[in-house]
Amino acid sequence: MFQFLFTCPTDILNTNLVKTSDRKVPGYRVQMNDIPTNSSPFPPWLTQTKTLPLRHHISLIDRPELCRRLNAGFDQKLTLLSAPAGFGKTTLLRQWRTHLQAKDIAVAWLKIDEDDNDPSILALYLAFALSSAGLSQEIIKIHPGPFTLDATSRTIVGTILSAIANYGKKVVLILDNVECVSQNTAKKILIPLFTYSPHNFHIVLGTRTVENMPLSTLKLQGQVSQITATDLKFTPFEIEVFLNQTLTKKKLQKISVKTEGWPVALQFIKNALSGHSESDKIIDRFHGTEQDARNYILEQILNTLPAAQRDLLLEASILDTLDPVSLDRLRGTTDTSQTLQGLETLKQLIAPVNNQEEHYRLNPLFQEALVYFLEQSNPDRMKLLHLRAAEMFMEEGHIIHSIRHALKAKEPETAAHFLEQAGGIHLWNKEGMTRIRKAHALLPEDIIQTRPRLNLLRALIFLKDGHLNDARHIFETVQQDVESQSHSPSAELEYDLAIITCTLAVYEGAPLNKEMSTRLVASIEKFKDDDKTQTGFVYTILCVFNLQKGNFPTARHVGKKAISHFQKYNSVFGEAYIYLHLGVVATAEGNLEKAGAYYKKVQDCQRRYFIDDKDMRLVLNIAMAEWHYERNELSTAARLLGDINRRLETGEAWYEIYASGYSTSTALAYLQKGLSTCLNLSEDSSVYIKREGLKRLNRLVMANKVGYLCRAGKIVQARRIVQENNLSVQDYCRNSTANFSVRESYGTIQALTRLLIAEMRYEEAIRELRLQIDIHQGGYEIRALQKYRLLLAIALFGNDDEKEALHELESVLHFVRTQGFLRFILDEAPFVTPLLSAFITETGSVEKDHAQYLLGLLEDAQLPKNDIILSRREKQVLDQLAEGYSDKVIARNLDVSENTVRFHLKNLFRKLTVNSRLMAVSEATKHKLLK
Repeated sequence: MFQFLFTCPTDILNTNLVKTSDRKVPGYRVQMNDIPTNSSPFPPWLTQTKTLPLRHHISLIDRPELCRRLNAGFDQKLTLLSAPAGFGKTTLLRQWRTHLQAKDIAVAWLKIDEDDNDPSILALYLAFALSSAGLSQEIIKIHPGPFTLDATSRTIVGTILSAIANYGKKVVLILDNVECVSQNTAKKILIPLFTYSPHNFHIVLGTRTVENMPLSTLKLQGQVSQITATDLKFTPFEIEVFLNQTLTKKKLQKISVKTEGWPVALQFIKNALSGHSESDKIIDRFHGTEQDARNYILEQILNTLPAAQRDLLLEASILDTLDPVSLDRLRGTTDTSQTLQGLETLKQLIAPVNNQEEHYRLNPLFQEALVYFLEQSNPDRMKLLHLRAAEMFMEEGHIIHSIRHALKAKEPETAAHFLEQAGGIHLWNKEGMTRIRKAHALLPEDIIQTRPRLNLLRALIFLKDGHLNDARHIFETVQQDVESQSHSPSAELEYDLAIITCTLAVYEGAPLNKEMSTRLVASIEKFKDDDKTQTGFVYTILCVFNLQKGNFPTARHVGKKAISHFQKYNSVFGEAYIYLHLGVVATAEGNLEKAGAYYKKVQDCQRRYFIDDKDMRLVLNIAMAEWHYERNELSTAARLLGDINRRLETGEAWYEIYASGYSTSTALAYLQKGLSTCLNLSEDSSVYIKREGLKRLNRLVMANKVGYLCRAGKIVQARRIVQENNLSVQDYCRNSTANFSVRESYGTIQALTRLLIAEMRYEEAIRELRLQIDIHQGGYEIRALQKYRLLLAIALFGNDDEKEALHELESVLHFVRTQGFLRFILDEAPFVTPLLSAFITETGSVEKDHAQYLLGLLEDAQLPKNDIILSRREKQVLDQLAEGYSDKVIARNLDVSENTVRFHLKNLFRKLTVNSRLMAVSEATKHKLLK
């Protein structure tokens, strides 16, 4: 099918060769009466250079371990080096020959080619090689006359063996390119040589295949030592040495992955790097399509194979993993398995995948060269193969592979169709966003723009990446286009629109109105018989909306139905997120223990099935950070959040997660770094929130700022924020809460009533709080109810109604003690401190001891922190950091490596409890650690 033509150099023959009709020898003709004119018993037409290894003009490295293994095989008759072309067989044997000669061991070398397949010629060359190695006298004693082609091969082999035995000392015969010997010639010459070799004779074979060598008897006798391609591959250490130790570990790792230790590929890379300073670009650009590499692969590998094997390799090269069934289907054949078995010579270039039977992969550079040759020789066939592969992978559910092959066939419309056929947004509900992102990123921009469903898929990706405005814009554009059309949209498009509508509402914290609910359920009804996963998604949406509205029993009921559904249809992804939502519900209901159990289930799912899903990890970290914060485990909460502002701007989150993340992070900042850092963090979050149009979330962030300012005694500033943002407790009365989530209502009401208390407007605070308590009495928002009671107790105590204040506080203390909400009270410092003191003094309640414990925690928090102790080098790095220098500049100024600078920065961040360079300088300034 595929034709490759090239010219190969042939041996330059001796000028004594003449044309004759006498006996034919492959490649040339020799007169029968050719008798040497000198003292040598061998005819002058024998090529002397075949008995010497090629000279190298390139730098090589010693391979002592392989030489040791060659030495270890001395006691056996035969050592076998079997590997494909380019694995350094000849190079290793040449090095070993030098080592042996240094020990005064006679080493004969013979490079075999196809012209040596005549038994008499090969026998003659063997005698010639041994004679050149120092056995000439022993050979002449046994065979004093000249060697001619009339001598039988048996006679010459017998002469060789007798001469070696008479020599007495160790003799090594190295035969290179043994794959050129036919099975018949091997049987007549080599096998007798192996079988009857004297004890002082050791033979080494360098070959690409052992199919022509019947060695089973010798192997059973333990007479064969074998070195394979696996042994000949360069180790990472050898790669580093071979490339002169001039490259970083990262670059060396990249080279190792590219070449998989294939020696000839490493030589090509070394040649490419020689004289060039931009090693990164050289390494990235180096592929199997480089001219030297592909010429080598063509000449030394492809053109040595039968046509059937060559065609199979070329066509299989479009696949990353090969197996006979897939290849037969791809190529329209039935004999792939048999052909693959015949490629024994290419072990390591066609390697098994994870020890799976009949599953293989090609060496990366080898595969790149094969793809190049396929494209050059038969582009139409290549396109057809890619389209077949795309259809095959689509049927098997491998959407990424399917799209890639369709695009390689230059059929982007087909690729887009496959993505829509796979389900588009449906895939999110089935398995998460990982494959959706990859698949969508593969498609060209112009193709996406012409397909509404793919545009909505992009909107979903933007939502998951925190770009709500971009998602909203795409959604509105598609919706307008659909409404302007005279015909009704497809059921699939209606479903996608409903999904984005609901997802935007969840992310923005908007309520689920009747129209939304009806639209969502109606669109899902059309798919419920075909795709049960979508029904689970409806449950999830309903669970979240009821959670945000505070309808916790309904949220919990729907969530449990969703779990049963997801378990029935094996959707671990959907099940994990329901557990997360139920954890949020349990926290709001005042049950931290139950919330922790739900979060543990999510964590188990994430670690087991979705270890690389950064979105799931982010939302879980935020939920668990809030859980740890409520238990006063501040360091754990801070570690889980990390640089939360940046993470929320580039990762998946919805209103509940945004609110939890920003509220917890600013609360931690206030406690650990003070008001200024807390307000700066709030301002940073507001920039993103306003840019993405999250108005409801912005109200909560502003309310949180009001609360922190009140606790810090900045009353006027707090009131200014309330006025500027038009925040009012009256807006959040139960009959007006249709437009607010529970999280927003809870955060805003407690902040505004805290401000009234700080302004000593106790009666107003008491009135508003009693109204909220009446609204929540008998409800399920236990956390909110108990917080309002705590604030009411503080307001009553400030209004000199001590008895009622202590009564309200007793109920709150019981809740805090039994449910573990420590921050619940501690966050009200300094307002709660005098109230706790009075409770301890004036009551005999069973909660008195817990009140004393909480008061002790508050007093401990007021103690000065231990001094931050920095090492001399850490101080130097910190001073350089304050100057705004990069790691590279700091390393140069301090005469250390960049890794050392990064090590000290990590320690600085830990000691200062920060996670950025700017915050480190800020903390250092506050603690007077800078010069």
